[in-house]
Amino acid sequence: MPSNTKAAGQCPKCGGDALACRYNFFDRGDLQVYSWEHRCGNCGWRETKASRTDEPADKQLPEPNKCPMCGRLGSNDQ
Repeated sequence: MPSNTKAAGQCPKCGGDALACRYNFFDRGDLQVYSWEHRCGNCGWRETKASRTDEPADKQLPEPNKCPMCGRLGSNDQ
């Protein structure tokens, strides 16, 4: 698994143990994008959440470098 991807437990759809949490961070200076994806390697189910600094505060994730689905911290050193 790449360093920005970690095991995340059981899939909510199929119950398999192949759920992975993936973190991506993009920094252009005036814009930062944080994105999180949970994806099952067994059935393909996935859920994504993202936050951009050019969006209104109420549309941003409260802690963009923390996965809103499993709580793990992401590293911006990618």
